[in-house]
Amino acid sequence: MLHALAIAFAVVAAGLIVAAIVGMVTGRPSDRTGFVIRGLAVLCFVTAVALNVAAH
Repeated sequence: MLHALAIAFAVVAAGLIVAAIVGMVTGRPSDRTGFVIRGLAVLCFVTAVALNVAAH
């Protein structure tokens, strides 16, 4: 169960990273929005790692 949650958080983090890169390339979102997107991506990645460690 924890592995499935870790995978879900990792996929969400990857999607947020892609969104942040697209935003940086196009310049569409503001700096604050980009910062929030990158922060959420890091938070999701850290959560995925923590869940994966807890599953072992």
